[in-house]
Amino acid sequence: MPASARLTASVLSLITCACLEPPELDELSAPLADLGGVDTWGPLDGTPIPSFPDDDTGMPGPAGTAGEADDGGTHVDPSLAQLRITEVLVDPPGKDGGADSPEFIELQNISAEPMILDGLKIDARSWPVLDASELGLVGFSLAPQARLVVQRWATDADPALATMRVVDAATFVGFLHSGGLRNVDGLIAVGGASEVVDELVYGAEPDPRPDAWVGAPVASPGGGRSLCRKDPSADHDDASDWSECAPSPGLVNDNDPDKAPVEPVPIPPGALQIVEVSANPPGPASDEKLHEFVEIINLSNVEVELSGCRIGDALAHDAPGVDPLEYLAGDGGCGSPTCLAPGARALLVGQGYLGPLGLGLVLATDDSTIADGGLTNTEPVVLWAPNNDMISSYRVWSDPAGEPLPADEQPLHRLDPIADDEPQNWISAPPTPGE
Repeated sequence: MPASARLTASVLSLITCACLEPPELDELSAPLADLGGVDTWGPLDGTPIPSFPDDDTGMPGPAGTAGEADDGGTHVDPSLAQLRITEVLVDPPGKDGGADSPEFIELQNISAEPMILDGLKIDARSWPVLDASELGLVGFSLAPQARLVVQRWATDADPALATMRVVDAATFVGFLHSGGLRNVDGLIAVGGASEVVDELVYGAEPDPRPDAWVGAPVASPGGGRSLCRKDPSADHDDASDWSECAPSPGLVNDNDPDKAPVEPVPIPPGALQIVEVSANPPGPASDEKLHEFVEIINLSNVEVELSGCRIGDALAHDAPGVDPLEYLAGDGGCGSPTCLAPGARALLVGQGYLGPLGLGLVLATDDSTIADGGLTNTEPVVLWAPNNDMISSYRVWSDPAGEPLPADEQPLHRLDPIADDEPQNWISAPPTPGE
């Protein structure tokens, strides 16, 4: 075949091949191998964390920034690594979640760049798991060093309270929910869809133990007191980062003396005394627990702060049923809601108390009854200080089952407020709560 003919045949062959459709590729027959990745977020309260809703934000941009995508969308960085929990108020004065007493968690952007909060998630016992959509934060940028305060109101509060507002350099958002932060065994975690970036564990140790926390939990704060991070730039994920402080949502620790971490003021020895105990009030057994009370008096010449005090029916400060006390009603005669003036009395009751309140301060446990399911005729009653010292006692006798007993449905009264806790110093008499 002449060379020209061979060249023509080759060209025709190439054209024919180019017109043929390529063969279809087989689909992958096996999934990708599991590389052993671990989800460091995961449900912390047994409830699956809801997935962040799909959006058109495109691929992440540089950390803490937003930029334009090729298609005109916005780059959003899901990483919130520079977000810190800086203050938590778990037990505000008055009704938790009331119109004037919201619980709150304060967060701060400690970086030098704005932080897009679209991927934010907050998991706090016993709040519902919250995300940016539920808090109205989609598209919101938290400025460098700025603070975000998330508040919880009870569901009977004004819905307008949950709307976003800006006060000075702090942004406040909120939500309405019946479940409040746990007072004595709390866990708070913040982060993105698949990572926890900061955690706080206080009171009792949670089960299972969180991976990010180290050592013992932070001691639960007293009623009306916050837990504050001492230095937002320091994060050891342990109790050394935290201290009790006066609540001041949205304010900077270093520039606010009232927010600087402070130690509880010690209660002077002998300042407080249990003077009346109603462990067997009149009525059927099913109702009497809701009428039990313990009355104390301030025998000193100084104001005594009761925040952080606890009451129980056992001789160990960490026994089951030892309850923290929080403000319920009345006035102790000094500035703090949980302060008791010299000579003033306070009534200690369960949350479900239905009896008379009297004229003084009323503090309630965080349970429906006093101590471990209420008081009995022969159990002791012990008042504990924040440092676990025993402040005052009733019925810590060699024979707690001995006379006098509240068998006649009347309280026992201490004959002399300064008398020792001995059987001969107690007498049965009609109730005088708050008098």
